[in-house]
Amino acid sequence: MQAEQKRFLEKRYGAREWYGYTKHGRRVVKDFSLDKWEIPGWTPQRVERNELAKPPTIRSLWRRGESTTQLLAIDMFECASVKAAHDQLIEAFGNIESDAVERRTGKNSPGDVAFALDDTMVLFARANLVALIRNVGPKVVRVGKIARELDRLLLRRLESKPPA
Repeated sequence: MQAEQKRFLEKRYGAREWYGYTKHGRRVVKDFSLDKWEIPGWTPQRVERNELAKPPTIRSLWRRGESTTQLLAIDMFECASVKAAHDQLIEAFGNIESDAVERRTGKNSPGDVAFALDDTMVLFARANLVALIRNVGPKVVRVGKIARELDRLLLRRLESKPPA
């Protein structure tokens, strides 16, 4: 990403307020996996981890029940630090083709920092991890609840590990 675009996105999404902040200090999650995670009513079609990607990435595709019209993509980025995760979050903004993405700050917002496009796409960072959850099927489904469930899973993982 070019420096000018990065500065624009940092300003647009108020990075000064959240960049580098997490309530988990220096704790990080390593070797995260979605393989055993269950989303009630959803079936994983594909879960692939790419260790060679920078940062390591999990790309997954889920379908609701037997439907081929209700599909979700969940991408996870396992960064080396909170700042690296927030840089990845900014990088993700550069790939989103909508200016309707807004920051979520409510009590039920996932992550240390979260952004959403209505309830059809959620992008959030928790400690060193970044999650992007979005509709990829022709029938639109809400993703906010799924984002909160994933965040609860991340919190359990963070709270079970001693500080790094």
